[in-house]
Amino acid sequence: MAISEIHHVGLSVADLERSVAFYRDILGFRKTLDMPLKGSNLERLLKLRPGTKARSIIMQAGRAITGEVELIAFDPPSERPTGPKRAGDPGVFMLSFEVKDETLAAVHERLRQNGIRFIAEPLDLPLPGYGAIKALSFEDPDGIIIELIQLPSLDEARRVHKGQQTGA
Repeated sequence: MAISEIHHVGLSVADLERSVAFYRDILGFRKTLDMPLKGSNLERLLKLRPGTKARSIIMQAGRAITGEVELIAFDPPSERPTGPKRAGDPGVFMLSFEVKDETLAAVHERLRQNGIRFIAEPLDLPLPGYGAIKALSFEDPDGIIIELIQLPSLDEARRVHKGQQTGA
């Protein structure tokens, strides 16, 4: 089967405008599509109750056409909201985005100035065979953990990998 990288992730949100503002103003995504959703095909595809409608907004970072975040508000909303997933719960509990073209420290400072409360301030996390990444985490408006990472350079990753192969 020829499967590519993740095309998009769908997030069911409590307040669509609040979530759009967060992903746009805090994370720098841009809105590329705003569409109503309804009908029996949608109900079958997403296992929805008959008559459920939704509004979907696609948010993209940069110019890529994959890795999109789809924010969806359902009408009516779930009768029994489950709240955000946490590590150890089956299902998606975190979205992780790579920081490029600036340092994680600069992004951290900008987020702090925008009132973001962090779960974890920037940390160095050594990954065996890969090198250390830098990471921080916080929550989106619905409590989904957002992780921002900065990867080691390709040269750093190659050095670590080569060192493991030679036993250094």
